[in-house]
Amino acid sequence: MSDNIQLLTLKDRKTLTVNGVKEILSYTDDRIAMFTVLGDLTVTGRALELKNAFDGGDTVGITGFIKTLSYADNRERTADNFISRLFR
Repeated sequence: MSDNIQLLTLKDRKTLTVNGVKEILSYTDDRIAMFTVLGDLTVTGRALELKNAFDGGDTVGITGFIKTLSYADNRERTADNFISRLFR
């Protein structure tokens, strides 16, 4: 299996399961941001709660009312980090 395969399962906009999660970047009850194998993923909604996020696996469960799922490529951030390292 490739490292860039990711599965998201959303049930009734109340339960989301995401695999391929590398790191939780931020967490509030209305927004969860995470770094995944496909880039940054932001989940917004109401009364969001993380399930099994800190058990050492790459699968995260989220419960609550889920409004949006949004990906962002990390190309610019990676390029900026690489360029900044060259000029240090």
